[in-house]
Amino acid sequence: MGTTDTRTEGARRMWGLGDYTGLAGRLMPASQALIEKVEPVAGRRVLDVAAGTGNAAWLAAERGAQVTACDLSPRMVQLGRERTGARVEWLEANAEDLPLPAGSFDVALSAFGVIFVPRPEVALAQLRRVLVPGGVLALTAWTNDGVMARMTDALRPFFPPSPTEGPDSLSWGKEAQVRSWLSEGFTRIEVQRRTLPWHFDSPAQMTAFLKEHSPIHVALGHMAGERAGEMFATLERMASPEGGPVRLEAEYLLVSAVAA
Repeated sequence: MGTTDTRTEGARRMWGLGDYTGLAGRLMPASQALIEKVEPVAGRRVLDVAAGTGNAAWLAAERGAQVTACDLSPRMVQLGRERTGARVEWLEANAEDLPLPAGSFDVALSAFGVIFVPRPEVALAQLRRVLVPGGVLALTAWTNDGVMARMTDALRPFFPPSPTEGPDSLSWGKEAQVRSWLSEGFTRIEVQRRTLPWHFDSPAQMTAFLKEHSPIHVALGHMAGERAGEMFATLERMASPEGGPVRLEAEYLLVSAVAA
């Protein structure tokens, strides 16, 4: 099995951990921003890629779109189907190898999803392929200098360097980088900075939330082993140095582009 296949299988397992529905709820405002960016969607064919439990898919279907959603994780697809019912067609699929005909969608959306693929250029080429010329792609990505980036940096000392090379999810949070990737196959690229509230009554409440609802943090907790408590304590200090309520604004990029 090649390096990419190994990473894909690892991601499929990891994204099935925890109860993602709680995290999806907190991320919903970003999906609302995506939908507002591409409105109107009524009657249009919309694809939600790396959809999680389908925030963007659900919103698009509510507005009358013909929606297909896909995710790598069987658990996400199961939860998404239960959430949206027959209004959304769900597929278990890798964003780097979409089992969909060329030119079959007017809009493609991805809310903090496609940013986790191992090969961004491959995924973006797939998205360009399934969009009609003039179709719109819109996605969200955590900035590489915001709250989520600082949380990621705080975790790095607890794990050895990754044995695989290539961009990580925060590479999508660099405006110059994402513009460069999109320049192959897309035009009229727009990048806006937005924020998402990351609020908890206490650092301990934040940790409890991550342990229950964030697949990445569940997996990292397992990997950290005996150091898991130290790792989460580090996150708590970063989020609230004085130990009071967590009141952070997580910055992200709202990116849109038109298929050439």
